[in-house]
Amino acid sequence: MPPLPPDLPPATLEVFYSPTCTPCRLELPAVAEIAGRDSVHVRVIILDDEHRARAELRAVSVRLEAVAESKVDEAPNAVLRDAGNDTGILPYARSVASNGAVCAKWSGRLTVARAANLLAACARIIGPPGHSRS
Repeated sequence: MPPLPPDLPPATLEVFYSPTCTPCRLELPAVAEIAGRDSVHVRVIILDDEHRARAELRAVSVRLEAVAESKVDEAPNAVLRDAGNDTGILPYARSVASNGAVCAKWSGRLTVARAANLLAACARIIGPPGHSRS
């Protein structure tokens, strides 16, 4: 994965997860690999069945469970729409810059290379500090 410039805070890879989504479960090893890299921030957003979701995340990597955030009290389609996924279909991931800007989105099974591209999009959009994109 291409490194971000050292003076640029790392982006966050947000992965939306439901244990009823088979492709979501299949991408967990790739998400765990990305989460295990230095200076990479990952957040797993649990959309439903939190107990089962946390058990599945923990079975792949305790790190994944540690970065999981529950949104089970909200309607899954609303959470996905708010995150920029108008179709409400999983799997879905996005990269978010340290200033909260969404850099890139991906619908479909996430691979390590796709995750790296999502994260790299933040460096291209935000640029180094003091550099303004208009």
